[in-house]
Amino acid sequence: MDTSFSLRIDGNAKQWGGNNSPQGDRQNRRRQKLQALLQALKAGEMDAARLAFTALINFDPSISSDPYLHKIGSALQSSNLYAARHFGLELQNRGGQLQSSSPSNAVSSSSRRTDSVNGLPSETRIDLSA
Repeated sequence: MDTSFSLRIDGNAKQWGGNNSPQGDRQNRRRQKLQALLQALKAGEMDAARLAFTALINFDPSISSDPYLHKIGSALQSSNLYAARHFGLELQNRGGQLQSSSPSNAVSSSSRRTDSVNGLPSETRIDLSA
């Protein structure tokens, strides 16, 4: 009995960076999940769109703050396919770029203070000696 295995070795240097890097792979998977959502909306498949939306948000929770994605989710939750399609088209017209909330941007501008003398960032100091 002869058993054979197929093995492919790719010597492409791109395997260690670029689109095949872990970050590039993550972006590709997010793009694929977004495309699945947009295709389900375009086809008018409410259940498939809901599943694709859930998969996308579970895969990358940081994009849940995207205004169009939020509107799509609200429309899907209320079974409003027309509105979900509309916001999906607007998202697609925007180039399919999702806004994500990153932890590095978590500090709001109102929590930063500048020194009025030299315009440099300063820390808020509270006197607790009283």
